[in-house]
Amino acid sequence: MMLSGAVYSQTGSKITVKGVVTDATGEPLAGATVSEKGTTNGTMTGVDGDFTLSVASNGTLTVTYVGFHSKEVEVNGQTTFKVSLIEDSKVLDEVVVTALGIKRDRKSLGYAMQEVKGDNLTETRDANVANSLAGKIAGVQIKQSGTGVGGSTRIVIRGNNSIAGNNQPLVVVDGVPIDNFSSKTDDYWGNSLADKGSGISDISPDDIESISVLKGPAAAALYGSRAGNGVVMITTKKGTSGKGVGITFNTNLTIDNPMQTPEYQNVYGQGSNGSFDNNQFGSWGPKMDGQTAEMALGKYPYSARDNNLYKDFLRTGSSWTNSLDVSKNSEDMTFRASATRLDNKAVVPNSGMDRTSLTVRTTAKLAKWLSVDFKVNYINQNTKNRIALAADPNNIFYDYLMMPRSIGFSDWEPYRGNDWKRADGKPAAYVLDHGSAPRSPYWSTERNRNSDKRDRYISFAALDFTFTDWLSLKLRTGMDNYNFRYETIRATGNPYWEQGGSYRVQQEGFKELNSDFLFTAKGNAGKFGVLGTFGGNIMYRSTSFTNSWSGELEIPDFYSITNGKAHQAVEASTSRKEINSLYATASLSWDNYLYLDLTGRNDWSSTLPKDNYSYFYPSVGASWVFTQMLENMGHNTGPLTFGKLRASWAQVGNDTDPYMLRDYFTTLYDIKGGIYNVTNKNWIANLDLKNETIESWELGLELRGFDNRLGVDLSYYKKNAKDQILKISVPAATGYQYKMINAGNIQNKGWELALFGTPVKTASGFQWETLLNWSKNENKIVSLSKDTKKQILSDGTGISFLQIVAEEGGSYGDIYGYAYERNKDGSILIGDNGIPVRASEMKKLGNNQPEWMMGWTNTFTYKNLSLSFLIDLNYGGDVYMGSIQTGTRYGNLAMTLDGRDGMVVPGLLANGTANSTSVTAQKYWTEISGITEAFMYDATNARLRELNIGYTFPRSLLTKTPFSGLKVGFVARNLFMIYSKTKGFDPEAGFSNGNTVQGVEFGSMPTMRSLGFNVNVSF
Repeated sequence: MMLSGAVYSQTGSKITVKGVVTDATGEPLAGATVSEKGTTNGTMTGVDGDFTLSVASNGTLTVTYVGFHSKEVEVNGQTTFKVSLIEDSKVLDEVVVTALGIKRDRKSLGYAMQEVKGDNLTETRDANVANSLAGKIAGVQIKQSGTGVGGSTRIVIRGNNSIAGNNQPLVVVDGVPIDNFSSKTDDYWGNSLADKGSGISDISPDDIESISVLKGPAAAALYGSRAGNGVVMITTKKGTSGKGVGITFNTNLTIDNPMQTPEYQNVYGQGSNGSFDNNQFGSWGPKMDGQTAEMALGKYPYSARDNNLYKDFLRTGSSWTNSLDVSKNSEDMTFRASATRLDNKAVVPNSGMDRTSLTVRTTAKLAKWLSVDFKVNYINQNTKNRIALAADPNNIFYDYLMMPRSIGFSDWEPYRGNDWKRADGKPAAYVLDHGSAPRSPYWSTERNRNSDKRDRYISFAALDFTFTDWLSLKLRTGMDNYNFRYETIRATGNPYWEQGGSYRVQQEGFKELNSDFLFTAKGNAGKFGVLGTFGGNIMYRSTSFTNSWSGELEIPDFYSITNGKAHQAVEASTSRKEINSLYATASLSWDNYLYLDLTGRNDWSSTLPKDNYSYFYPSVGASWVFTQMLENMGHNTGPLTFGKLRASWAQVGNDTDPYMLRDYFTTLYDIKGGIYNVTNKNWIANLDLKNETIESWELGLELRGFDNRLGVDLSYYKKNAKDQILKISVPAATGYQYKMINAGNIQNKGWELALFGTPVKTASGFQWETLLNWSKNENKIVSLSKDTKKQILSDGTGISFLQIVAEEGGSYGDIYGYAYERNKDGSILIGDNGIPVRASEMKKLGNNQPEWMMGWTNTFTYKNLSLSFLIDLNYGGDVYMGSIQTGTRYGNLAMTLDGRDGMVVPGLLANGTANSTSVTAQKYWTEISGITEAFMYDATNARLRELNIGYTFPRSLLTKTPFSGLKVGFVARNLFMIYSKTKGFDPEAGFSNGNTVQGVEFGSMPTMRSLGFNVNVSF
């Protein structure tokens, strides 16, 4: 680190110096501390590493910077200084933010904790910041739904805990919990449901300083009944360190296209059994010969013409994000204001989204004993035409699997001027009889429409009182408040449901207030240290929901609730919930190498009965830094820089949703008829419900050696989720489908490994850094209830060909379905018709959870040039590929080409003889479409998740420009699939992130490859 300066004035023994602080390579560092030794006189360097300080002419300057050796410089009346500080490779006392915002030395923690810096989220960015965590944290599974930009993401930490409840972690921003909502789209038939995204996606990556994941209950215990699934803790930026005004502008533009697509055949066209028929789905007709044929859309050549959905209908998408950050810092105050704008043009025509995020944050030291921290974040998001899901009639990706290969997208062009309608007012379709769908991608994207708007405020205000050097108090209140409006239009002329058209408006409101206090006391007595806290929290949440529907329209194409022909229905609901909490911690240390943590929290929940609404969660953790102990004893640890053993045990848990204790009814009001329709819920309430409990223990080993060039973090954990709040099936004679009970014990145990190092580091400036995250989780359902040993999780989703099952002795995510009938030797049995026989009963076919996960990040730097990439691998697990089932059933995928003129399916007849009956490919694929096993695939996949090539301009090149920093780079996400067995479809692209349909792919949108550039400039 370099320091240079000049004299401005001199009065007596005082001189005023001006300097610049740099690292050993000559790069200025902002935020270095320059102080006069033996005094409280000091300052911090600005964005260019500059400072001004008045000191005694015979004084001593002390220059410090995190991660570097400090150095003292004698003034001796000099006016110019140059000081080089060396990076400290042994700095291990990293301060991290833990639960409730408590700052701790990382080495003192008795549990695993991993962190991702904000810089890793802004360059190869995603519209949902959660997707940027994929492969970067051991034990964390990130699964993006196959619903395009703005879709939701499923986050699971160390396996699934809850059979029927929420399995995603609590999200906390600057100490304030926020709602990480996720759309419930667990409906195989779609039914106009849309994936409206995840709550965490509203947080702009440009505002994030770091994301820490608290994996185990010991880490998250202080969040009590909300932290059973772990905590994703987001710390946002404050004003820049150093004096002066800092301005940063970042622009990121990416072009989006499908990462991979399946292979379709272009030999056979529309028809059945080898004959042309313009009223048939699929491509079981004759070979395409180019002769003019009477298609349902008109007379066109019977040939493969502009029939590629991915090239001839979808468009090139784009995402353009611009952010501006203005910050100001002084000795007693920081200020930061930022604005981020995302504009997305989706690959599906007539769809896209925009998001605007505005943030203001300021901190101020009002007095020696009082400081304040205030922040408000406003987010506005507008989305147009979210895609339909699964077997929804408007899902263009599902419909394309059935569209004959002899149909070209240009065949619809003559109908553009008539709103894509035929003369009879129905959609112009590739078949004469629509059935239950438009059979037109233009009708689905331009006539049947949807839109939504979300306005959200996330804010907090905090006061810090410093009573003495050992006692302080933080008071904080935070709010998360959003309103969401979703509109759906079914066009007049629709061939299904309301054929005259309909209009629906749904509005959701959410507000959560968290107010808390936290006393902190700390002290030392010789080698003994203590840090204690005592605090409390009041959480109040209210929600509202209205669903207004016109029914079939009176006036065609006039979309209004009051234009309903027969009635307009209004459904409304509200809910309230409150949790009061008290908690305390005690962190004890001995000689900077032995640490013991104790925590306790008691919650009082309004959603549980009076006898059970109070419950206590304790935790204990220990950390032994044995290298520090050996050094304290005078022993040399050799190449081992740091060594630590840790252990922890904890209980956390969960309560339940409001109004689960009493039977209640829902009402639907018919505005025109003036009638209330009343229905009861489908489950029996339970007045004796109690809280769920998750008990966990963890062991860990951390090692670093060779001047921190190599490191490892190894964890083993085991956790059991008990007394789960379940809806268990009951006999139909009760008048209900389910009843609420406390039961079940789900066990997760596994290993996590983070291996990091710098294999190459040369004097010429070349460096290679690598980080490998690996994890393996084993899940077991130890027990359900006394009366229920098997629960069908997918019940109610409309799926009949398979079941997602929770069964005692099994694992979470077991998939049951119809298998091939086999003989005792395991050979597939063939029926007399030459087709494999389907077993009469469902059996276990696989499990939707991966056996292990790995993320491997490599970063290469040479002076100012950098290259980094991330490989993301999920090994094992099974997935039902509904897209392959549909595409083969209708003869469109290339794998259906064989056997068009007849084939013999290998296998044995019931009498043990070899099958010799010839069948056509059409008969084969149509008949086996009901055999689940035929479309079960290994879900193993590896992909190049991220690539970033950047160049940082040296400051020497910017001296005559207004820029203090400039970095440009090529960025890419989801470049290509390295390995997969699912025939060009993404095995991770499900239509929902809910528990009940994991492992089911059906009509999914392709995962997008994003290529573009990122420019970051500071002033």
